[in-house]
Amino acid sequence: MDFALDDDQQMIVDTIRRFADRDLRGWAADADRAGAPPDRLAHVAGELGFFTDAVPADAGGQLEAAYSHATRALRGFELGRGCPGLAALLETNVEPALAVGRWGSPAAKASLFASLTAGGLAALAHDSRGTLSVDADGAGGARLTGPLGPLPALAIASHVLLAKDGVLYLLDLAGVARIAVAPSSWRAARWATAELTAHAVAADHVVSRDPAAVAEVLAWARASLAARAAGVATAAMEHAERYAAERVQFGQPIGRFESLIRLRDDALTGAAAARLMALHAAWALDTHHPSAHDAASRARVLAGDVVTRATIDAVQIFGGYGFVNDYPVEKLMRDARPFEALHGDERLGRVLAQKAVI
Repeated sequence: MDFALDDDQQMIVDTIRRFADRDLRGWAADADRAGAPPDRLAHVAGELGFFTDAVPADAGGQLEAAYSHATRALRGFELGRGCPGLAALLETNVEPALAVGRWGSPAAKASLFASLTAGGLAALAHDSRGTLSVDADGAGGARLTGPLGPLPALAIASHVLLAKDGVLYLLDLAGVARIAVAPSSWRAARWATAELTAHAVAADHVVSRDPAAVAEVLAWARASLAARAAGVATAAMEHAERYAAERVQFGQPIGRFESLIRLRDDALTGAAAARLMALHAAWALDTHHPSAHDAASRARVLAGDVVTRATIDAVQIFGGYGFVNDYPVEKLMRDARPFEALHGDERLGRVLAQKAVI
C-alpha cells in the first residue's frame, strides 16, 4: 500500500497548513469570544477553494471529477489544527452538495447550487433521536414538524440536508425563523435552532428514500469529523509542547519531567492513530470498499475519544493557566465535545444492531 501523497495532495496540505497556522489560529480566540467568524473568512476561504468544492463544475462549482474524501481528510486534519469552529463552517457545504449532486432532482440541484455558488451555506442534520415528525403530503412530498438543531451553520444556512429514518430531505429554509445560539464549543460556527411547523418539502426535494444513501452521507461526515478531531488533538499537544519548553519549575523546563513527556507522547500516539483511521475511512469511501461505512464510524469514535483525552491532558500540562482563555488549550478542550456529539452515537447504534441479530 502506497502512503505517499500525490503532487496535488501535497500542495493542498501545504497550503491549508499555512492557512491554518497563519489565519485560523490568529482568528480563533477573537472568533470564539465574539461567537462569530471574522469577516475575512469567506473571502480568504473562497480563494482557497472552500464552499463550492463539492458543487459540480457545470453548476458553477469546482468539482470536475469524482470527489476525493482522502484529500478532504488531509485538509480536515490541518483545519482542525487551526480552529475547529471555523473548520466546521468551511466544511459544512460538502455533504449537502455531494448528496444533491448524486441523488437530487433537477429542481433540488437548481435550488441548492444557485445558493452555494452565490456564497450561501448549507448544513447537515441527522435526526438520530427522532424528535421530528413526518407527515406525507399525498403528492410524494412531506411536512416536517418539530425542533431542528442545534446545528453549526444553521443560523445563516439557506438549506439543510436532513437525514431521517432512511430518507434524505433537502429543506429550503427561506422564511424559517432561527434562534442563534453560542454553545461552549465551536462558538464561531454560527449555531442555531429552528422550530418547524408543518414545514413543506416538495417531492422533488426528497433527495433519496434509500437508507443506503443516508448511511453514505453520514459516513462522509464521520470521516471528516475524525480527521478534524485528530488535528485538534495534535494542535493541543503542539501548544503544550511549546508551553512545557518555556515553563520552568525546580530549575528546569517542565517539558523534561518524565510524567509530562509520557502524557504528551501517549496523546500524540492517539492522534496519529486517529489520523490514520480517518485517512483509511476516506480511502475506503473513495474506493467504494464494503467496509467504508464501518470504518468511518469507528474512526469518528476513536478520534472523539482521542481529542477529548488529548485536550484534557494539554490543560493538565498548562496547570492552572490551562483553564484561562488567554491560553489556547482551554478553548480546544471545549471544542472537543461536538466531535462526539454530532450525527448520532455510533457506539449505541452498534450495540442495538448487535442485539437485533442475537
